Amino acid sequence: MATRSPAPLPTDTPPPPGHRRDNVLLAGAQVFSEYGYKGATLRQIADAAGLLAGSIYHHFESKEALYEAVHAEGYRRMQRVVEEAIAPHTDPWTALEAACCAHLTEMLTGGPIARLTGMGLVGLREGKVSPAMQSARDGYEALLARLIADLPLRPELDRTLFRLQLLGALNWTLIWYRPEGARSPAQIAQHLIAALR
Repeated sequence: MATRSPAPLPTDTPPPPGHRRDNVLLAGAQVFSEYGYKGATLRQIADAAGLLAGSIYHHFESKEALYEAVHAEGYRRMQRVVEEAIAPHTDPWTALEAACCAHLTEMLTGGPIARLTGMGLVGLREGKVSPAMQSARDGYEALLARLIADLPLRPELDRTLFRLQLLGALNWTLIWYRPEGARSPAQIAQHLIAALR
C-alpha cells in the first residue's frame, strides 16, 4: 500500500532563507504527529516543508535529531509563554492558575510543535531523550516546581507529587479536549486550580 504524503504547510509566499529551519521544525511536528516517530520519513517531512528531501540534512543530521529539536523547541516555547503569563502575579495561587492557563492554551491551541510536545508528555516516548531535549524539559519542570514551592500547602503534602499530579492532569487534557467543547483551555485550568486550593 502506498504511503500518502501529508499536505504541504499552508504558505502564501516561500519563507525567507533564515526561516527554513523553523519551517522544517513545523513540518516535522506535523508529520511526527500524524505518523509517529517510526512511521515518519524525512521525505514526508521535506514534502510538507516544500523542500527537496536532501535539504533537511542542511539543518538536521538525522530524523532523530529533528525529532529531538522539535520537542526541545516545544518545551522552550511552553516555558516562555508560562513565564510571560505569571510575570504580573504576586499571589502564588493566582500565578499557578496563570501558568496552568498558559500551559493548556499553548498545548491545545499552539500548533503542531506544541501538540507534538504535549503528546510526548502523555504517551510512550519514541527514540532516546537527548541532553538538549531533557534540559529543556527539566527547565520547564523547575519553573513549575518554583511556583509550587511558593504555595501555602499543608506541611505534610509532598510538593514533588503535587507537581507531578498537576502535570499529569494538565497533559492528559490533550487526550479528551475538544475545541467545540463547553469549556476553553483557560476555564479548564481555572477549574483544576479551584479544585486543588
